[in-house]
Amino acid sequence: MSVSQMEKDSLGESMTSYQRVAALVLRLVGVIWTAFFAFIWSAYLLEMALGVQVQRYPWHTVIGNAAYAAFGLSLVVFSRPLAHLIARGLEASPSGDGSR
Repeated sequence: MSVSQMEKDSLGESMTSYQRVAALVLRLVGVIWTAFFAFIWSAYLLEMALGVQVQRYPWHTVIGNAAYAAFGLSLVVFSRPLAHLIARGLEASPSGDGSR
């Protein structure tokens, strides 16, 4: 497999370095975001299972936090298409001097 084939993403387009960095940042943010909500709610459920007196949250709070976690997962899943949109037009000029 050649390098150019390895650099192609799932859309069949070559990714620039800016797009790769944008995809990496989006994935990192999505994973941290989702891990935060997963940790908080797993600690809450563990305390509840152990019989510790915990505050009972209403369903709209639980559903809202699940939606936040789903948003973080969607950032991870759709990071490449979003990176293409975000970093479009940031490629270096062919002359290499930075001018367009």
